[in-house]
Amino acid sequence: MNIYKNIIKVLQSKIGVFWLFFGWSIIALPSIYFLEPQLIIWNLWYSFFITEVVLTVIIALLFWLFLWSTLYKVNFFKIRESKSGYFWGFLGLIVSGCPACSITLASYIWLAGIISTFPYHWLELKFISIFMLIYSCYSTLSHLELCKIKTK
Repeated sequence: MNIYKNIIKVLQSKIGVFWLFFGWSIIALPSIYFLEPQLIIWNLWYSFFITEVVLTVIIALLFWLFLWSTLYKVNFFKIRESKSGYFWGFLGLIVSGCPACSITLASYIWLAGIISTFPYHWLELKFISIFMLIYSCYSTLSHLELCKIKTK
């Protein structure tokens, strides 16, 4: 139950609920707006469209929970040296959450042909990213105010 208390701490911090939903809206709303529902429903059925929307919303919420809990942890320990984690985390979100972005980035490293052969039209990547985000949120929130780095 320590995780629930840590979620409340993160939501009550100065970055709080407003920034969580503001950040969520930056990811989820454009993804849903540019989804082309008629095209998806006509080609891939209505259940695929609903699954796509639900997975996009879940990814957006989990990513921003992970991001804000990480920012809470950085502010709690006053860590200012490493900013590369934010860049790679954002890049990972773009690749797993946005099909147009991920095919572009995948083509730069010659993976577009492999990714286009997925049988469920990239829903596999969304499920994998949800499980990875759940694990990262769990590991961050279970040790929110605990630093495992050993210093000399």
